[in-house]
Amino acid sequence: MPIFKNKTEDSDGWLSILLALRLRQIENEYPDYASFADATGLSRGTLYQLRTGKGNPTFVTLERLARHLKVPVWTLVGRTGDDDSVKRDIETFGFNFNEIARHIEATRAVKRSMTEFSGVPSLKEAVSPAGATSEKKRLPPAKKGRRTSQ
Repeated sequence: MPIFKNKTEDSDGWLSILLALRLRQIENEYPDYASFADATGLSRGTLYQLRTGKGNPTFVTLERLARHLKVPVWTLVGRTGDDDSVKRDIETFGFNFNEIARHIEATRAVKRSMTEFSGVPSLKEAVSPAGATSEKKRLPPAKKGRRTSQ
């Protein structure tokens, strides 16, 4: 169920326009559109939607985009992004910047720990060295039989 019953002009707001303008500015730092698109880590369709102000990115998408472009997420929405101004703004609303930063780092540490714990090899470990033969483990064939009903 949508939060708003009727579509309003909110979908054409400041954040979409600022993001579109910032993406176009950042794009100018790349030799061509293709290299910019590759650097964003987004599909070209999603990138097109965002840089034309028609997209509706999630916070995760904005954070991923900022990480791929190597810019603070704040700069994608027209902020300077320096820690002092962000800290001041956050604390204006009664939040503790350092506590939030510790929480984010702890969350990242848990994710790293889970990745290491999961036993999933890293990309480097998964790629076998040149000339190495891979030995696939085969499962025994399934036994054919009649299924009995009880």
